[in-house]
Amino acid sequence: MRILLTLLILCSAIFTSCVAPQKIIVEFPVHPETRGEFINELNAILVDTRAFVGCKTATVWTNELEDDKVWIYETWRTREHQQAYVNWRNETGNSSHLGPFITG
Repeated sequence: MRILLTLLILCSAIFTSCVAPQKIIVEFPVHPETRGEFINELNAILVDTRAFVGCKTATVWTNELEDDKVWIYETWRTREHQQAYVNWRNETGNSSHLGPFITG
């Protein structure tokens, strides 16, 4: 019984580590004049994103040549983790204050 339990734990660990992470890029079209403020607000809410179950990374990207855009590069353990996060954001509405910064 002990050997079987050990094998099950080992197989579970191997399977979990072999699942390819889900990579997501989110693009925000923003007002160039408030881009800095938007990034500050975004970084504040990304604390919760990074703490959400299944989130491996959430990084803000910018490009000097495109001052009307901001991107988030996210890596999630599984698509289900990412979908649970999106559902949570929609249900709580705790990112709705970002709306005025976004142009599209």
